[in-house]
Amino acid sequence: MRWHRLLAFTVLFAACSPSTTPATTPVPVATTAPTTTLAPTTTLDRLTEIEAIYQDLEERRLDALYRGDREAFRALYVDNGYLDQSMQLFDLVEFEAAPVVDVELIDILTDEPDCIAAERVMHRQDKDASGDPSVQVLELRLGVWLISFTGSGWICEGPHPFDS
Repeated sequence: MRWHRLLAFTVLFAACSPSTTPATTPVPVATTAPTTTLAPTTTLDRLTEIEAIYQDLEERRLDALYRGDREAFRALYVDNGYLDQSMQLFDLVEFEAAPVVDVELIDILTDEPDCIAAERVMHRQDKDASGDPSVQVLELRLGVWLISFTGSGWICEGPHPFDS
């Protein structure tokens, strides 16, 4: 046990000591697994990235609604069944001014390479109160994140609720 402390002190001292030449001996690699799989900055970076994805999609969705641009609205959805349901509301939504929204993520439920599910709430400047929290699922298609589903009961696994 004492030689472990001596080895650790030697490695720490060597790593912290100034050196004029690059080290030529390899640094020992820890054999135990780290307690977390991602460094805190990586987690924060990923959270920021996911927030930006949700923010961008919501801004584009509201802009398409405001301008009455059906094609821009359709281009945001990956699932035709959910798109069809969303299109039923397209003509019912009217804005007096371009909506400004801030998407706040409450919880990341799934973060997979091709699917993200998060509980989020939208704060719009044209409303006094924020919207209710809801789960929204996004899918990556051809390198682009698109809206797949909003609601409860489905988070990236199994058949999509709107698939026939």
